[in-house]
Amino acid sequence: MGTGSTPVGAKVRLRTAHVLGGGVAGLLAARVLSDHAEQVVVVEPDRRESLLSGAVRSGAPQGSQVHLLLPGGRRQVERFFPGFVEEAVAAGAVLCEARRTVAYLDDAEQLPTPNAEFLASSRPLLESLLWRRVLALPGLSLVHGRVTSLGFAHEAVNAVHLARDGHRTEMASDFVVDATGRASRIPDWLHRGGWPRPETDRLAADVRYFSARFSRSSTWDGPLCGIARYTPGFPTDIAGAAVNAVEAGQWAVMLARYGAGGDGLTADALTARCRELPPVFAEAVRGELIGEVVPHRHPHSRWRRFDALERLPARLAVVGDAVASFNPVYGQGMSSAALHASCLSEFLRSDTDLDAAARSFFDLQGVVTEAAWRTSTAADAVRLGVAGSARTEAEQRQARAMRLVHRAAAQDVEIATAVRAVGFMTAHPATLLSPELVARAANGNGVEDR
Repeated sequence: MGTGSTPVGAKVRLRTAHVLGGGVAGLLAARVLSDHAEQVVVVEPDRRESLLSGAVRSGAPQGSQVHLLLPGGRRQVERFFPGFVEEAVAAGAVLCEARRTVAYLDDAEQLPTPNAEFLASSRPLLESLLWRRVLALPGLSLVHGRVTSLGFAHEAVNAVHLARDGHRTEMASDFVVDATGRASRIPDWLHRGGWPRPETDRLAADVRYFSARFSRSSTWDGPLCGIARYTPGFPTDIAGAAVNAVEAGQWAVMLARYGAGGDGLTADALTARCRELPPVFAEAVRGELIGEVVPHRHPHSRWRRFDALERLPARLAVVGDAVASFNPVYGQGMSSAALHASCLSEFLRSDTDLDAAARSFFDLQGVVTEAAWRTSTAADAVRLGVAGSARTEAEQRQARAMRLVHRAAAQDVEIATAVRAVGFMTAHPATLLSPELVARAANGNGVEDR
């Protein structure tokens, strides 16, 4: 998670590699593969003009919702596309500096920390900029079509089958990355080829979230990015809220609700509710509503456990939401995709035999995914009454230490920075159990460090 240097000196190991899907995960995977393949083919159902338009595309209906690139994701995107953040800001994205970022927990403002710096924009803007970068890569091509299955031979993926302009086509491939998102059919493709489907971890979220755009005053000098989260049991009808300054002098505002209470939200209701939230939300909805309130439902968080499969075909990787999708309240999606690309880069730069299953890739990706999973599912597990209890003495000590750290984060900037680094995907949750940090937290809580 801490790696941020641009890879250099890559070895070309493949003739033709295919990326299935042209969202953030697929585009970053294509960039990684361009270091190691003579040709990279991105297969995408949406046409080129749609991909470059900066508008919400049919293949990513969640594009209308509020999106944010966390520090961990921003670091990885900049790693593979140097200068991207500056380019995005020039195109209208907003770099929300720490001094203009605010966070609330149960309506109480949290300590400001120096690492709370985000890149805010619409998802279509970010994707269109990434597409321009990717299409400029040498040896890269875009194929319009819908993948129907994979071909297998000699214990490896060796072909991509797709429907294209009414015709069936087979393309030989030396390496395939599935980045087709939450609706990926990779379990079925594997099963059809005689391989086991991955087991899937699921946690019901049943969150409905509603996004809207408002005009933004040019004289506003307060926060440009705000988030409000609520712990299980706090008396509120919402799961969380987010507000970002985005391109075109606008605010993007999101409210999230759990269960049937989130079936619908009118523009008037969203505006009224935001006026009851912390000041940055009230400021955002003072402007003119642009367009309509756009709803989206996330039924459950899901993790396909490719890392636990006993049998896997070689020359296959899976990234992004095709592996794991999280409660969107935590904003981890794009940043997780960026970290998956980093895992793919590490794998391809190693001396691993490509004719064997990509175990080291899936193992490394599993570490990244497990960290995001723990962060995003903890509150939902408590809310649903399915949170596991610490059983062994060691687990109980860890649970006590973690409680001390989180409690101390309310008053100690150093500890708060470490806690947020985990949420921002620049550090693993295990870092919060370092002896030095736990001792500092214990001291701050007036507890003897044992």
